[in-house]
Amino acid sequence: MDINKNISNNNSFEDEINIKELFIALWSKKYLIVSFTSIFAILGILYSLSLPNIYTSKSLLAPMAENDSLTSKLGNISSFAAVGGINLPSSQSDKTKEALARIKSFEFFSNHFLPNIKLENIIASKKWLSDKDKLIYDKNLFDIETRTWIQNDSNASYSSPTDQQAFKAYKEKISITIDPDTSYITISADHHSPKVAKDWVNLIIFQINESMRKIDAEDAERSIIFLNDSSNKTNVQSLREAYSTLLEEQIQILMLSASSKYYVLKVIDSPIVPELKSKPNRTLICIVITLVGGFMSIFIALFQHYRKSIDLL
Repeated sequence: MDINKNISNNNSFEDEINIKELFIALWSKKYLIVSFTSIFAILGILYSLSLPNIYTSKSLLAPMAENDSLTSKLGNISSFAAVGGINLPSSQSDKTKEALARIKSFEFFSNHFLPNIKLENIIASKKWLSDKDKLIYDKNLFDIETRTWIQNDSNASYSSPTDQQAFKAYKEKISITIDPDTSYITISADHHSPKVAKDWVNLIIFQINESMRKIDAEDAERSIIFLNDSSNKTNVQSLREAYSTLLEEQIQILMLSASSKYYVLKVIDSPIVPELKSKPNRTLICIVITLVGGFMSIFIALFQHYRKSIDLL
């Protein structure tokens, strides 16, 4: 028992010596640690201040409610419609999923989003001057005075960014989230200019509703032509009645597409011009960089101390 007690006391004494030695080593290098950490803190402040503000505009949306009078009739004729090649309205949940998938697609971006914005705003914006309400562009990419793109790659076959390059930037700036409890949808846009961010969200909402309205209206018009033609060619009463029912549904789809303001996604909370930036978090950046500098200075101090001790041996 005494031997074990002595061993325990010796280990405790050695631990105390090691901690004391560590403290002395760090204290002896206090100027190095303070100086190194201070340099990193200053660099962190300078770096965080060099980052431009990013503003986020958001809109809360809800799927349009299903039309019960329309969908309740489809069960009896859906199989007949499928044989005839008629497009019947899908459930609203399917429509919502389709709308969100379209927003993320290159087809929607290139045909409905890109033609309605300034290409330089998505590719070359650098920062926004709030006092002048002015966007500053990267001079290495875009010359605002001549409104021409700077071609840095002499081997490139294009004079301005391609649609695919712009689409990559689009995916980085636009985000969509769905609340699993309410099924409400939030569409947000990030940009140096809060006004541009708001305009982009409004544009996406308008274009997705209008583009899907147009698709369904065109499908309904083609179906109406087909149904009228088919009905005139048959003398079977049951088929004529089925065609009549289908024709009625297509006319309702056409009427709904023309009458509703929001066709797929309804706005609950419209996007606004944000007054406060969403990022960067300059305080967090400064703290992280300062801590990195502090840990590095401690490591250097301990390395120098133990290297000196090894050399003395």
